[in-house]
Amino acid sequence: MEWKYLTIEREGFALQVAKNNTDGPPLFWIGSALYYPRVIPSEMANQYQITVVDQRGFAKRTKTLKETKDDYSLEKLLEDFRLIQTELKIPACPIIGHSGHGYMALAYASQYPENVTSLMMVSTGPSHGSPMSEAEVYFEREASDIRKAAHLQNQMQFQKNIERTPEDFFIHYCVSLEAKGFHHIPFPSRKFWEGIHTNKLAFDYLFGEVFRDIDVSDYFKKLSVPTWICMGKEDFQVAPYYTWDPILKEFPQIKMTVMEKSSHLPFLERPREFLSKFQNALLDS
Repeated sequence: MEWKYLTIEREGFALQVAKNNTDGPPLFWIGSALYYPRVIPSEMANQYQITVVDQRGFAKRTKTLKETKDDYSLEKLLEDFRLIQTELKIPACPIIGHSGHGYMALAYASQYPENVTSLMMVSTGPSHGSPMSEAEVYFEREASDIRKAAHLQNQMQFQKNIERTPEDFFIHYCVSLEAKGFHHIPFPSRKFWEGIHTNKLAFDYLFGEVFRDIDVSDYFKKLSVPTWICMGKEDFQVAPYYTWDPILKEFPQIKMTVMEKSSHLPFLERPREFLSKFQNALLDS
């Protein structure tokens, strides 16, 4: 699949945008314009006109001013996405956020419902706070000895990697979770991160503070668009699928799919099944 790239500068950030050349229904995907085109399956890219947009954590800075947490506020990110959607004349359409980007998609759909027809949160737990402790419990209970040994080995390599290039902490961290985030191990996930820039403060703040303390119920109460959550049953990287149960009891209109033989990237590992579930969710909406 061929992807075309462009850059939109906003407030000192060079936000990259990737678009495929499929003439299909539009789809707005939040995250990294370099990473996600590498993991979005052809089955999906061949059917939908997908626009993948950077969030500021992946954008190179074009100004030398000292960065602050305010540069990476959720509100500023949502304004970025709205600006991009407006400038590129992307009509109201489904929005997808994967992992921590699911919270960004949730907040965007809540704040700008006129731009969104449905919300898809993939491999996103209820928060990066207390539910994450259950991820360790789930891993210890369900993971094989081979997977546990691989994870331990990855953690030792992680320490060496951050000593060598601390500026790539987030990338090293994600790669160190391969044994928790992929159904088949070992998996060479570093190839997906080649050439990607990260702003450490953005991830420290958003993933370490904002998404630790986020209350998804507050956003769900404001949502006016159909919502689908998709979780891999063997995803040990975020809070496991069943930590959603107490919240979804309050919001029965929100649908959730738990995919078997799948981990943190269900669209990559089981593309046909994911596409089928995705399309069924759109039909239900």
